[in-house]
Amino acid sequence: MSLHDPAARPLVIADMPERTVPPALPAMIAAADPPGQPALFVLVVDDDEDIVLNLAEGLELSGHAVLTAHSAAQARAVMAGRDDIGVVITDIRMPGEDGLKLAQTIMSGRPDEVAVEVVVITGHATVQDAAAAIRLHVFDFLPKPFTVDAAAEAVERALARARSRRADGAQRRDLLRRTEEAERARAEMERQVGGAEGRLSAMPVGFAPAEALRRELHAISHALRTPLHAIAGGADLLKLRGGTLDDAAARDDMDMLQDGVQRAVEAVALVEELHRTDASPPEEEVAPLDLSLAMARLAQRLRRRDPPPAADLLVEAGAGILVRCLPNDLRRVIDLCADSALAWAPPGATVVLAAQPVQAGMVEASFAVRSGGAGADHPAAVLSDFARTQEDLRFAIARRLAERHGGRLTSTGGADGAMTLRLLLPAG
Repeated sequence: MSLHDPAARPLVIADMPERTVPPALPAMIAAADPPGQPALFVLVVDDDEDIVLNLAEGLELSGHAVLTAHSAAQARAVMAGRDDIGVVITDIRMPGEDGLKLAQTIMSGRPDEVAVEVVVITGHATVQDAAAAIRLHVFDFLPKPFTVDAAAEAVERALARARSRRADGAQRRDLLRRTEEAERARAEMERQVGGAEGRLSAMPVGFAPAEALRRELHAISHALRTPLHAIAGGADLLKLRGGTLDDAAARDDMDMLQDGVQRAVEAVALVEELHRTDASPPEEEVAPLDLSLAMARLAQRLRRRDPPPAADLLVEAGAGILVRCLPNDLRRVIDLCADSALAWAPPGATVVLAAQPVQAGMVEASFAVRSGGAGADHPAAVLSDFARTQEDLRFAIARRLAERHGGRLTSTGGADGAMTLRLLLPAG
């Protein structure tokens, strides 16, 4: 019904029956809120008891859970200590504290995760009243006389807005929590790195294990610092925008935050894996494993990924090429090498997985990026700081696994998009 339709039923007590709650009302209220979200109440505030009675009944019949109050003081008492009120619909003119002051009290300094939208009932509102309501970010106006249908429609839109703000606020709060956790992890790792670098400084410069450890420590420190720059930058941008998510730019800022947090989580997982990876030789005897079969199975796993790799995969591993390596270590080291090669592969490239004997007692597994063409259609891959630091960590883990079995890992190229990893393992 239209707000000014002569046939529309105005909100008056004369033609309304005594207020009753239908038996099906609890189910209707439950159905009004999206699955998995807590029910939000509507608080009706007016000094006119007839309006409160009729409006509450009409909203309940529309499927909303309703609370009532007859003054601003009663409304504040009802709202005290509870966060399940999503909309307040209040008269602008009430004895004592008016609806605008109540709106200001409700909305001032309220975090988005418990957001409340205010709908104002107006009878003879002035221009000053309207301006004040706009400054307070009041959601909507209901000019008298209005119908129950018009009130229900305004409430539904206000509830949708309140739920959206609450979801966004909860997301930001969760991102802030994870950011703080990542910052604590970074600070602790930085403390450990500083202590280790101090101990390493006393070692001779040419001492190879010390140089390798310095590189690993640098990769760890950089991997934990780099994502936090994006997290901090996204948080600053959101702060400048007032913390709202109503425009595309603000959503881009939130994407930056989420990406930074995800990268930090991935970096921490790689750091933990590097810390757990034991470079000492296995105590038990290592049986021969079929490297060519392991490479073929690796290619199958990569092709089944969702989404699949952008680069083509080509296996040139021959058959019956054996190496001595623990099964879990072999699977992990070739997975890490393949992931690094795929990260470097430009569009249209092919990643070649090959295996062959190269010298007495050693077998080489290579992971080579072959460009699919030259020119603008196939530019070289350029890794971001995020990706580069994670590749440093993957390389450190893979090298430690290779050294554990008496092998080694080397890398060539990369800047031109034609990176090659060479993994040497003892022949079986």
